[in-house]
Amino acid sequence: MKQALGILASFAIVSACDVVGPNYSQPIVDVPQRFESGGSTELLTAATEQWWRRLNDPILNQLVARGGNQNLDVLTALERIRQADAALGRSGLNGQTDGSISAQVRTTGGDNGPTETNSGISANAAYVFDLYGGVRRNQEQAIANFEASQFDAGTVRLAYISDLVNSYIQARYFQEVAAITRQTITSRRATLRLVEDRRANSEATELEVQQARALLSAAEASLPFLTAQFEVNVFHMATLLGTTSSPLLAEMQHGARQPRPTGFTAVGLPADLVRNRPDVRFAERNLAATTAAIGVAEADLYPSLTINGNLTLGTQESWGFGPGFSVPVFNRGLLRANRNVAISTARQAELTWRNQIYIAIEEVQIAMTLCQNWSRQVTFLERASEQSNRVLTLSRESYEGGVITLTDVLDAERANSANRLAVADGVRNYVISWAQLQAATGKGWRIDGQVTADEIVRPVIRPDPLGTTPDPLEARLNQ
Repeated sequence: MKQALGILASFAIVSACDVVGPNYSQPIVDVPQRFESGGSTELLTAATEQWWRRLNDPILNQLVARGGNQNLDVLTALERIRQADAALGRSGLNGQTDGSISAQVRTTGGDNGPTETNSGISANAAYVFDLYGGVRRNQEQAIANFEASQFDAGTVRLAYISDLVNSYIQARYFQEVAAITRQTITSRRATLRLVEDRRANSEATELEVQQARALLSAAEASLPFLTAQFEVNVFHMATLLGTTSSPLLAEMQHGARQPRPTGFTAVGLPADLVRNRPDVRFAERNLAATTAAIGVAEADLYPSLTINGNLTLGTQESWGFGPGFSVPVFNRGLLRANRNVAISTARQAELTWRNQIYIAIEEVQIAMTLCQNWSRQVTFLERASEQSNRVLTLSRESYEGGVITLTDVLDAERANSANRLAVADGVRNYVISWAQLQAATGKGWRIDGQVTADEIVRPVIRPDPLGTTPDPLEARLNQ
């Protein structure tokens, strides 16, 4: 009778207890209404936007797709998702129950005595009541960590894509510069032949011949460096793809134009970054996990109730069943310190999340202004290149007619070459800044088959559970 009353009392205690620790809700963050350089409409589908396809380069598209299945950093991040999923399986009911079944057969006896064999099966089980919600908070923490691992994988994938696209842009740039340099070498050889012909007819000096040769040698000297830089970027692309460099180098050596984007670039609003940027969402899920950890640590400060049972069948039979009640006394200082550490960790996680949002806004605004101004500059550079090419043609004609000196022709050669190289460099800088803008706005990070909650719907902004607003629970946690 007393045993039954004790069990009933235990269940009464369970029903009267509450879940300790703060209930998580996403904090409020103050962000600008719009970016300084533009953006006036929401960007809702950033995660699935394959922005690199707007560069209209089939080889690049194929490389990005290939690397999604081969990049070792992405594969490692996906494995972290599996690890977090396995950790989630240890929470909830699995974290409240324990038990095992064992069987044994034992034979005893001496040289002259009788032999005796004993056998039996024993089972034991235990169930821990979640009196103060520690198990539930632990499961909340595991769920948040699992979601965070998904966003971490998205961050890694976006970093891989950005790195691969950047290396591809650089490789094509050095190819373009090498092609311009070869054309410049051809042009300067033609100029040298012209000067040598005029020298043979005593219409030019030896000084002019040597000047033409020096300019040709300078152009020829730059080719090895350009080849090396092209190969360096291809080698890095091979590493990103998780493959050997020889096949990729052979594929890239066929050459292609410098990639340039087409179409309108949507940047959205600063508030969209809370949803679109995987690194920001990772920081928010980490904040949720550390907030739940406060409840786990807080629950350790209170008594725990366990139901234990055991049963033995065989030569000797026995059984036992009853509750166990424990109260932390001597280690209470340590448990309180653990709780305070959890509170501080959650506050740090919130500050990290807030800082990540402002970093994201900064990155978008920097990439946006660079992209816009590089685009304008490329327009002027292309105009200057067309004009300098016309000047070079007229200079050669005038030199052949004896109207101007060789110095004028060589100056026109230099200006034309410099302007063409400036166009290639301007296009490179523009496309790199454009790609950085796509990554900064959180486009294209979703991994095929990945399931994440709240991917399209804007998160609900709720009061800050770890801010300065007075909270009765906060006061209790600081005791």
